[in-house]
Amino acid sequence: MHVGGKRAIPFGIFLLCSLATAQTSPVDSPAEIDALTKTVLSLREYAESHSGIRGGLPELTAAKHQLRDWIEFRLASFPENGDPVRLSIDFLAALSKARLFCDDPSDCPANSIGFVDEVEVHREHGFLIVATAVGTGVRCGYDYSAYAYEWRQNQWRRVWENEQNDYSQAAYHPQTLHAVHISDAAADGTRLVLTLGTPAGCGGAFVPIYYRLWRINADGGSSPILDKSEILNDEGEPPAIARITPDDLLIEFSAGGTGYGFTHKALRHYEIHGVTATLTDPIAPTPRDFVEEWLAAPWQDSAARSDSPALREWHDKLHRDDGQGDYPEPALRCSNDPSLVEVTTHFEGMPRHYFVVRTKEALHFTMVSIGESAFPDCTQPDPSADQQPSLLPSNR
Repeated sequence: MHVGGKRAIPFGIFLLCSLATAQTSPVDSPAEIDALTKTVLSLREYAESHSGIRGGLPELTAAKHQLRDWIEFRLASFPENGDPVRLSIDFLAALSKARLFCDDPSDCPANSIGFVDEVEVHREHGFLIVATAVGTGVRCGYDYSAYAYEWRQNQWRRVWENEQNDYSQAAYHPQTLHAVHISDAAADGTRLVLTLGTPAGCGGAFVPIYYRLWRINADGGSSPILDKSEILNDEGEPPAIARITPDDLLIEFSAGGTGYGFTHKALRHYEIHGVTATLTDPIAPTPRDFVEEWLAAPWQDSAARSDSPALREWHDKLHRDDGQGDYPEPALRCSNDPSLVEVTTHFEGMPRHYFVVRTKEALHFTMVSIGESAFPDCTQPDPSADQQPSLLPSNR
């Protein structure tokens, strides 16, 4: 799924396919679309007279809910086996007809308040996932919301939602959603829902990745489990990928390099029990990535991934929390023990350091030794120790 601020299908194709049917389709219901249009245009008028708006306005909640209500009016006649792509096309045509998109950047040069972005619909494990976006006071940014619907008693019922309706400066973090995933059902009928997002607006390469996790109860309602953020290197769409099951979450993204040097791959693996999430291995896909993650983590975390408590002295000396990257050299396999690999780091302004990493099992590493000189038994080039294919290629 692609959930973002750019239309996945060319607008002209959408429009040509849809305008003929949108005139009489239930999606174009006058009461719902008129109420939404009135609210959105009033926000646009307010933004035009208050050019210094930054962030969000409480009035955005009304627009979010009217947009959601309009969608749910259409879902009342949407069949269980209906085509979500067709539905997305209908939504796009109706919003375009109402002139609620900022198709000309000159119409919204300061921010996108008073506009909406496309509504995206997709299916996952029998659920309908709907993502909406209303303009916010962040330049070229939209505030995304998401909803999950389940077919119950011959109709679509909302069982989960993700909205940001606290617009205080400390709490409001509008996001562009890049993915919304729902898991299979657990034995008790519950499911997990995950969102992956980055800050709304025109950002640089290094931005927070927000990952949020909920459990949907079998009888309706949901409970939050995770609400985390970390800095990633945005290398394209999607900036992060994930795999979710009823009791497990794995996220992969590029980290480090915020100052200079190269980035590396990071993994976040959580075991989920009820509404409790426990971070566990793996934390990285290769020995080199592991070294960077080991150095960046606090010692209480890295201690559990170390062969000896004596390594704390090295960790204290080399610990990095500035996110800077490394200038890597080829990893070397150690001849005395094929489970060991030497990784050389060369951070800016520092001498080379040599790390010996043990692979206990697939993607589970421990730190064995650290020194300022190369280890004599580690001389065999091993490209596989530096190049791990994505663990989640199907989500790219």
